[in-house]
Amino acid sequence: MAEDLFGRSGFGGTTTRAIAARAHLNVGQLHYYFDSKRAIFEAVVGRQGKEVTERRRQLLDEAMAKYGRKGVPLAVLVDALVRSLLLAEVRRNGRRTSLQMQARLFTDPDETASEVRANIYDETNALYVDAIRRALPEVPAKTLYWRYYFMMGAYVWTLLQPGRLEAISRGRCNPADMESAVREIVPFLCAGLSAPA
Repeated sequence: MAEDLFGRSGFGGTTTRAIAARAHLNVGQLHYYFDSKRAIFEAVVGRQGKEVTERRRQLLDEAMAKYGRKGVPLAVLVDALVRSLLLAEVRRNGRRTSLQMQARLFTDPDETASEVRANIYDETNALYVDAIRRALPEVPAKTLYWRYYFMMGAYVWTLLQPGRLEAISRGRCNPADMESAVREIVPFLCAGLSAPA
């Protein structure tokens, strides 16, 4: 319930009153469970963010165990990074309810959202940046940081599903088809990350 509201309106645009109404509670009852809107936001976003980051960490650990000293191939790293978010576990009513909220978290300019985002994602982002640097030792670090940043923009835009893909493709592509999105985005991102500096 709060997840849908935060996904649509972000932290700043969602009111405690709206959350209480969606949950069929009065504001006082809501505050019995949560002392502030931030506490609700952290609980909802944190739960789903934890699932994503645990999956990212698991996929990275599995890849490192498999490839060992040879180093993890770039395509494996990029696939693990985007798959953990774009193919998040299907939730109630068969709908991926976490997608919109996680995408909003990445784009929400509110300071609270920025702090929560950093608490959730900075650690695994650092792990993946280090692994990608090992896979691409010829790319200068500063350039790689920019490219990683651009990569984040590509997968967040994909999560937002703003309707542009249907328009550009004249209905041939379905932005909700995340399996296809992963299949298409991984080679695209690998080419950008590994392009000559």
